Amino acid sequence: MRQNEVAYVARFGQVLNPQAGPLKPGLHFKAPFADEADMISISTDTVKMPVMRAFTRDTQEVTLQLSVTYNVPPASAYHLLYEVGRAGNLDITHNLEAVASDRMRSIVSRRDVTEIAGEGRERIVDEIKAVIATELKRLFRVEVQDVQIPVLDFSNQYKEAVNRATLARAQRVQAEQDRERAKVEAETVVVKAKGEADSQLARAEGAARAQLAQAKAEAEATRLRGEAEAAAMRVKIEAAGSVDGYTRQLQAQAALNWKGSVPQIIAGGNTQLPMILPMQLGERAAEKTGQ
Repeated sequence: MRQNEVAYVARFGQVLNPQAGPLKPGLHFKAPFADEADMISISTDTVKMPVMRAFTRDTQEVTLQLSVTYNVPPASAYHLLYEVGRAGNLDITHNLEAVASDRMRSIVSRRDVTEIAGEGRERIVDEIKAVIATELKRLFRVEVQDVQIPVLDFSNQYKEAVNRATLARAQRVQAEQDRERAKVEAETVVVKAKGEADSQLARAEGAARAQLAQAKAEAEATRLRGEAEAAAMRVKIEAAGSVDGYTRQLQAQAALNWKGSVPQIIAGGNTQLPMILPMQLGERAAEKTGQ
């Protein structure tokens, strides 16, 4: 036997001393023609099962492939050699595949395809691994070290439906993004217009305040000039002794300044009239008589 094998010896089909356990690696003897050695490997082995198909609860096809890594404890050799499969002939790979396929199909058949392909995928895969590991250990007494699912695929019809749904979802997201962008742009235009209106209003209010301040300043200057002139007048009247005295002073001053010329134009309201002297009237009368 090789270093990774143990064996039982059967004589004429009857196992010799099964209570002693399997024979360990080394040199052993058997009776020619009467004894037969049934050997089994106890090293770690990996069974990559063929691709299997299963159907979900909503009748969608799922394609899976399982890979089981296990080893056979020496204490389980008798069970695998003579209590499972055909006596004296190790048939472990076939049995592992049958059990793993059945348990996998059972789990998939209780789930919808959207659950397996969506958020529940990892949880369902973990369930498949755990159930297969437990069942293989219970039925065949092997130590399952790992269960992998290298292939998990769905039908073309389902993938096309998923693609259409994904495209529709992407289009809805794009439309929502476009609406949000249009909304932001509209709000930006409103804010900009409001800012410009507020700026124009502020400039108008500033100009109005400036004009009001200028008008107030001019009115105040006029008032101050009037008060100054009135004060000066009062001083002159007080200096003349009375209003009549001040009037006589003005008349005397006018007489001193008059040089004998008479104004040609007399202003009356909004009308300017030529001033006609007595001498001009006489000349015009003589002209009419001569005619």
